[in-house]
Amino acid sequence: MKKFLSEKVLGKIAYKISTDKPFEEVFQKLEKAITNNDFNIITTHDMRKTFEKNNLEISRDFQCRIVELCNAKKAHKALGMSMDLGIMMPKSIIISRENNQTVLRYMQMKPWMVGMMFPDINIAPMSKKVMATLKKIVHEAVA
Repeated sequence: MKKFLSEKVLGKIAYKISTDKPFEEVFQKLEKAITNNDFNIITTHDMRKTFEKNNLEISRDFQCRIVELCNAKKAHKALGMSMDLGIMMPKSIIISRENNQTVLRYMQMKPWMVGMMFPDINIAPMSKKVMATLKKIVHEAVA
């Protein structure tokens, strides 16, 4: 019931797209798509290395990276509107290998949700553009 209500009210929060292409090929295309769409890569967290460093058990074929990205002009404009918007930054795209597929996912915030979170700011139009760009980026990475 909880899942049903969540999806009806909020929609699918995690946007996912899969491909049969190899992990490293998609990762390289993801990096290129990010920069081609006016975002910068802030950092990439290789979760395999993080888990190994902390002596955590993982499968031999585990692959997962979290790519943090930012469009400096949009971030500058948003933070100029309200420093509270910083809690939505940077954006993250997760690339993983699951069931012989390379999967990309990110948190898909509906512009009206962001508008409701920050009712004193007209942030929904910018949010709509950012969400469209993230979708474009992941689709370019799997193309």
